[in-house]
Amino acid sequence: MNHRISVAGHQFSLFQMTWPVFIELLLQMLVGSIDQIMLSQYNATAVAAVGNANQIITTLILSFNVICLAATIMLSQFLGARDTEKAEQIYTLAVGLNLVISLMLSMLLLIGTDALLELMQVPVEARAEAKSYLMITTLSLPCQALMLTFSAFLRAHAKMLVIMCSTGFINLINIVGNVAFIYGIGPFPRLGAAGAAISTSICRTIGMLMMMYAFFRTIPGACISLQNLRPFPTNLFKRFLYIGLPSGGEGLSYNLSQSASLVFVNMMGTYAVTTRMYTIMFAQICYMLINAVSQSTAIIIGYYIGAREFDQADRQNWRILRIFAPISVGLAVILALFARPLFGFFSNDPQVIALGQQVLLVEILLEIGRCFNIVLVRNLQATGDVAFPVTVGICSQWIVGVGIAYLLGVHWGLGLVGIWIAFMLDENLRAVIFAARWKKGHWRHIQTL
Repeated sequence: MNHRISVAGHQFSLFQMTWPVFIELLLQMLVGSIDQIMLSQYNATAVAAVGNANQIITTLILSFNVICLAATIMLSQFLGARDTEKAEQIYTLAVGLNLVISLMLSMLLLIGTDALLELMQVPVEARAEAKSYLMITTLSLPCQALMLTFSAFLRAHAKMLVIMCSTGFINLINIVGNVAFIYGIGPFPRLGAAGAAISTSICRTIGMLMMMYAFFRTIPGACISLQNLRPFPTNLFKRFLYIGLPSGGEGLSYNLSQSASLVFVNMMGTYAVTTRMYTIMFAQICYMLINAVSQSTAIIIGYYIGAREFDQADRQNWRILRIFAPISVGLAVILALFARPLFGFFSNDPQVIALGQQVLLVEILLEIGRCFNIVLVRNLQATGDVAFPVTVGICSQWIVGVGIAYLLGVHWGLGLVGIWIAFMLDENLRAVIFAARWKKGHWRHIQTL
């Protein structure tokens, strides 16, 4: 895994690209948990308020990721083809689009905050805190959009270590800011949810400035200027949307399908909801590893496609799966073997522990499909084959992941285990289809540049 890969004059080490992404994902998960713990110590309504407000913010951030994903894919292809002119057009296009989108969404959210909270049926006692959190964080949405955009540029240039260090520093500031503004330290008053919002907004602003500085410092000659868009590159813009919109749609569909299945779990009782939460937390270990590997691999695949080295791209794809599918499944086996002490550490409820053991056994088979899906979907997207995986993903997520989850879990009474079996069938069905799609080689004939 640690050997160096040479593509079109660029040198890559998959290990050096992957471990910073893994640490970055781990930091994001840990800091998210710390935020909830800090607010829970303040009061219960603050947790509910921020939880509802963040559901709205997270959905909006998905729209920025549409542009960022398209930018990463296209930049890796153009850099692989050594086309710096097109790369600079992508820089300017991505910054402009995310800036305009974020400003428009911020204005709409500020105007419609009350109506949106009413529509979501946010509890009355949490509504005031939810509104203050939402309005404060909304003001920093453009900073979040630009931070993600410049992070995507750095990712395309394989500057993962820079991103990891920046993310770690930003998260540290967030923790310190939470302590100061939520609880009130020194001259700062106790602000609760509003304090968390102030801390988040400060972090987004600092994060944007850090990512911009890192980009211009580490990418010599990089230029972002409206001059790059004269005349306006219409075909490039269309290609941008062709890659970004479907890919973002697939992610949105997955989140919505998981929300739909959560409704079924809520029908089964608190112990099932608790078990699901812990199971997902444990499964994140497998997910974060293969997610980090797939992000790095997709960038290398994009360079290979840009350099028209299709056979090398094919070999890299299967090599990664041969190495990491067994590792991912092995981690799931270890989790299943130690399920009782793992669940027992967080819960004394015998129902939670017993159910958790059963679900983690199904998780072993689920990880086989998920490993293939994450790697193959990202690699197909990197080649420009975006419509097929998105269509298959949406159909399978809702027909199998939600439809069969209802049949097995609710209608036939298998509970959370039945829902997990449906998730396993969904992941493995898509894995077989995507593996066949890659092997067929349609991606070799897609006009990418």
